Amino acid sequence: MKSLRTRASLLVGVSAIVALTATACSAPADTGSEEPAEVQALTAGVIPVTDIGPLYMAIETGAAEENGFEVTLQPAGSSTEIIQAMQSGQVQIGYGGSTGVFQAVENGVDLVIIAAASATPDDPENGINDLLVVEDSPLQSASDLEGKTVAVNAPGGYTQLLADIAIKADGGDPSLVNYVQMGVPDQPAALDAGSIDAFVAGEPFGTLGREQYGFRTLANPFTALSDSAVVAGVWYALRSEVDANPEYYAAVADMIDAANKYALENDEELRENIAAFTGIDPELAARIRLGSYGKLPLTIENLQAIADWSFELGYVQNEVDLEALVYQF
Repeated sequence: MKSLRTRASLLVGVSAIVALTATACSAPADTGSEEPAEVQALTAGVIPVTDIGPLYMAIETGAAEENGFEVTLQPAGSSTEIIQAMQSGQVQIGYGGSTGVFQAVENGVDLVIIAAASATPDDPENGINDLLVVEDSPLQSASDLEGKTVAVNAPGGYTQLLADIAIKADGGDPSLVNYVQMGVPDQPAALDAGSIDAFVAGEPFGTLGREQYGFRTLANPFTALSDSAVVAGVWYALRSEVDANPEYYAAVADMIDAANKYALENDEELRENIAAFTGIDPELAARIRLGSYGKLPLTIENLQAIADWSFELGYVQNEVDLEALVYQF
């Protein structure tokens, strides 16, 4: 598809902090499905992190088109930007942390979650959203962040929630932390320059920070989040659009689920595509920490822990109605 190279170049530009030396693997995926009668357009609002890898790979391999969709990825800095684009009709689905979706719904945006994007690792010690500091930082635990400056891609969103969980679990007061908004690709250089005291790592920039800058983990929020893996990243859409076009969105959800399953079964190929999507060196992509793709289904139970923490820490003022939020096709 002619437009793929244009889209890939745009996405690489978002991550210009690191050198682009990768190309995507393009072996076609066997989806086991017949060629659809019609290929429909789908624009997805995305944040340039590894969770987009499975969908990007589905585009590159042709699996998305085989499943009926010509997919365009539209990059953004936060879920707020994506939701604004969705409301203006520029995108049909969006990716983000579940907390951002909870907040948008409470603020009057009638969203529904249609598919899981990723889950936390099966081993909570294998943190993919660690709080990182410079090697010689005097900070020794999460509670030491009181009075310090921590970068997150969207204040009050999922990454800040993770930091707050770690701080509260360590006996600290999250309200005393100075959170600043900063694009995910910009955070490692800012920490190295001393502009911030810590950031909530999103892969591949967590591994990049450890290997290129020598950062160390101050705290892993997942150890306090839940005793088991949970769905963290989600794909969402406007309820009005899903209600009006349920077959279209059901097919979108099926395509995403198939992409996640393929990613689970083809880890090496996934990492090659993540390298192309984020612009990192393929050798680094081979070592980054990844969430769990395709293992946990989109269920109320698998979202409950983050919903509970969001309410406990005041990210939402009311308990999240997951029964209404998780769309049943």
